[in-house]
Amino acid sequence: MAQQKNEERTKQQERAERILDTAAELVQRWGYKKTTIDDIARQAGVAKGTIYLHWKTREDLFLALLLREQMKETCDMEQWAAHDPEGRTLHGVIKHAMLAGWRNPLIRALTLRDTDMLGELVHSEFGQRDIQRRQQATCAFLGVMRAKGLIRTDIDLDAQLYMLLAITTGFMLVDQFLPEKSQISIEQAAELVAETIRRTFEVRDPTSDEQQEITTTFNKVLQTVQQQRQKEMES
Repeated sequence: MAQQKNEERTKQQERAERILDTAAELVQRWGYKKTTIDDIARQAGVAKGTIYLHWKTREDLFLALLLREQMKETCDMEQWAAHDPEGRTLHGVIKHAMLAGWRNPLIRALTLRDTDMLGELVHSEFGQRDIQRRQQATCAFLGVMRAKGLIRTDIDLDAQLYMLLAITTGFMLVDQFLPEKSQISIEQAAELVAETIRRTFEVRDPTSDEQQEITTTFNKVLQTVQQQRQKEMES
């Protein structure tokens, strides 16, 4: 009986993932406003009612999709940073955060508040929580770096956060103002972001002991963010 229940639960999870994969594909193609439950059901090969067994509303489905993509983004960033010798510096963390966001069209759209793709979802309570969560995580990491004397403290934390967001957002937006021949790859852009952050904020490189402490703090910050998202997915 227990095995049968586990098999059924696995089938339900696989079906839910297939539905979310389909929703991701269609919303990137048509945008949130034009993507219907009927479209998703047809493309995923399930009955419309089956989708409502997983999510009560269309909005709930898309919010679940964004939460899933956010969790993937954070996992990717953590793994890439862990294998980078500079992954525990401020510029290294920002570089991998930018790459994770750039490579995921839905996260990029959420970060840039792209209403063409995500419609009113970007202005929803979920969107506001996303902003607050990212800022809290960034402030926590900046606070540790400041306390260890690794980045500048001659400007206050709020100003530093503002500068950091302005720099990273500017890099994400700049291509739309440039001719195609002037645009560069996301990998090149991420390196330039890292160099800008290093020159603007960093005072010195962390020692080996500090790198370990920063790793612990960094993982705790990400774990807290992921736990908050997991609670949202289960609620």
